[in-house]
Amino acid sequence: RAVLGIDRECAEEVFSDIPEDAESIDLKSGPGGKIIFEYGKLRNYGLGTALSTEVTWVPQKIQIGSEIFMIEKDKLLEPRYRKELNCIPSSPSHILPGEVATFVRLPTFIQKDYEKKIKEIEGILSIKCEDIFGDKHITNQEFIIFTDYLSDKPNIHITFGDLVK
Repeated sequence: RAVLGIDRECAEEVFSDIPEDAESIDLKSGPGGKIIFEYGKLRNYGLGTALSTEVTWVPQKIQIGSEIFMIEKDKLLEPRYRKELNCIPSSPSHILPGEVATFVRLPTFIQKDYEKKIKEIEGILSIKCEDIFGDKHITNQEFIIFTDYLSDKPNIHITFGDLVK
């Protein structure tokens, strides 16, 4: 029931409906069996340092089996889809121009897909940071997450698309 970066007691209360023996989705190894401690990279293409950088995964459309559903506002209030539980700070949170930061976990709606039902999910990745003057900057980008839980080597693939105005 734990969610990395979220208070354990809060996560246990919010996800109390998840069975005790449920397994969170967590990619443990990459090519050559190398342990993975990062789930994505974010490069600062700006001219100044990006401060307090974080991304929020906002799901919009989900495919479970052969059925496709739009994720409506009321569904976004459910714990696994809530904005607050899908906001992930970068590591490091301050990114110098031209430098790269990483993310240490998958979005909660994937991590808590313990029944392994999600085949595909589309949405918007909202990238937020501040500059040295305290001005906030937000960039939104499309994403698609594909899962393949049934293959010999189960995997998750994330594709980033166009920037969204």
